Amino acid sequence: MNRLLLLLLVILFSSSVCAENSIQKLFKKVNPAVVELHVKSLADPQVGQVTYKKQTAESLGSGALISKEGRILTAAHVIDKATAIEIEYADGTKTSGHVVWIEPLIDLAMIQAGSVPSHIKPIKLAKKDSYEVGEQVVIIGAPFGVSHSLSVGYLSGIRDGKEIPGSTLIPRLLQTDASINVGNSGGPMFNLKGEIIGIVSHILSKSGGSNGLGFVVSVDTVQQVIDSDPGTFSGFIPFLLTKEKALALNNSAGHGMLIQHVIPGTLADKLGFKGGYISVVIGHTPVLLGGDILLSVGGNKITDLASAVKIKQHFSQVKKGDKVSFEFLRNGELKEVFWLVD
Repeated sequence: MNRLLLLLLVILFSSSVCAENSIQKLFKKVNPAVVELHVKSLADPQVGQVTYKKQTAESLGSGALISKEGRILTAAHVIDKATAIEIEYADGTKTSGHVVWIEPLIDLAMIQAGSVPSHIKPIKLAKKDSYEVGEQVVIIGAPFGVSHSLSVGYLSGIRDGKEIPGSTLIPRLLQTDASINVGNSGGPMFNLKGEIIGIVSHILSKSGGSNGLGFVVSVDTVQQVIDSDPGTFSGFIPFLLTKEKALALNNSAGHGMLIQHVIPGTLADKLGFKGGYISVVIGHTPVLLGGDILLSVGGNKITDLASAVKIKQHFSQVKKGDKVSFEFLRNGELKEVFWLVD
């Protein structure tokens, strides 16, 4: 009996050492391609502030290098209002980055790095549907600014959302009990092969800290977005108007997108669009009034979410030499501007 107990103890100890070593090896393999994102963004209005003046705020997120050309996956909310992005690799090398595309309905984005150190190998994406509830997972990021922190847990659930109007995409989130905190957003979640199975999105928490309910955008959704060719980020930060809201704002067209912010250096900025400057709250949602109201793009009216998604898809299909019209309201006056695709 004593021999059997001793044998069991040896097996358990050996298994834990092997598991530990496998995670150590995984960390050493993939950590160089996990990056910190130091982001300067257009700040949201402060509580109680009525007249909004443009100012910047600094934040920290994480990302994953997935190509030797410098493509980096992250979460949309990390960089959706970015005016400047600094990318820092694990070895301390820094470079600038710019937004390639953003999918805010999925909380996913792609950045292009200015340069990639030659010794850093990109991380592979796992195959679609190559994970199971109960498998061990690893997350690497910068929680609370603590660089390249590793947390280990399990894939504790698979949550499918509703189909996004105007598309065939059904977003899938993977739930995990691995510790996720502020600064982890946009970072990768790995299987034990060192493949990315998700990009960290958010946590459910009453305290603001990790309570064992973290959610990442699944690799299935990531791959589907990449394959759909989401186009180039146009620089509009919009608020979609229902007919009731449009008419309440004296928008006689009864539809459109109220522009909240215009990101400097983007297409929206080059075309001269203006964001809002009066801060209000509609229900529980902060909204900036006073900006342009975009009514249609290329003759396609913005009437609901499905139409907005289709217009975004249209952006990915324009070719050099195409002329795209933008119809909008400014101070109640109907205006139109044209973009000659170069």
